[in-house]
Amino acid sequence: MLQPMHKLILLALALCTAFLAAQPAAALDLQRRRMLNASESAPWKAVGRVNAMTPMGESMCTGTLIADDLVLTAAHCVMDRFSRRPFRPETVTFVAGWRLGQKVAQSTAVAIAVHPDYNAASKVPGAIEPADIAADLALIRLAKPIPQAKAPHFEVAPTPGDGAALTLISYRSDRPDALTKQEGCNVASHEGPVLTLGCEVIFGASGSSLFVERDGRMEVVAVLSAMGEENGRGLAFAVAIEEALEKVRAELK
Repeated sequence: MLQPMHKLILLALALCTAFLAAQPAAALDLQRRRMLNASESAPWKAVGRVNAMTPMGESMCTGTLIADDLVLTAAHCVMDRFSRRPFRPETVTFVAGWRLGQKVAQSTAVAIAVHPDYNAASKVPGAIEPADIAADLALIRLAKPIPQAKAPHFEVAPTPGDGAALTLISYRSDRPDALTKQEGCNVASHEGPVLTLGCEVIFGASGSSLFVERDGRMEVVAVLSAMGEENGRGLAFAVAIEEALEKVRAELK
């Protein structure tokens, strides 16, 4: 069973397939996932919290600036599964560099676009398919751009091959007020744009970007979508953005 990590979706929607059994993520290797201190957080100012006021209450996900006015996140972070429409932009706020009550910048959304193939509601209650993860991508256009001087945005990189070592930067449900850096999220396999990652994740981290180091800089390659377990081993699932992002951009225009 695959389970989305957005904490409201967790309460409202149990996602599953026949080949994975979902459960809360187990304790992770502390050396491979650490909460960042103030100086360690500095290079990641463009990563922030996506806060939304929804009909079910307040929700939290992670988002990443890929332009001064564009935040990359997961579609299920900004979608109402009942109306099958994005949340009203004015109810969604991006807070860049949030850490222990302090922020680098903040802006309300002015437009939200999701992948045209994303299905906001499960086809069958409690079920999700790879196609749902493949389209679990969204862009938020900000009403007030956040300049590079405050939060340098990240470039997008091509999809990595199997075995590639990725770094996950996220806000988690157990650490909502500071970034966690998790290394060791290697690409175990991929099927189209869906990447299976050999690392355990936790609720709240939905929408987080996965980074690869290229030419001495970190670039975004995928967005975290779901978690699950196979044969007692925790796994994460992400959508590679190299091709999928262009479809979302088209929706935003």
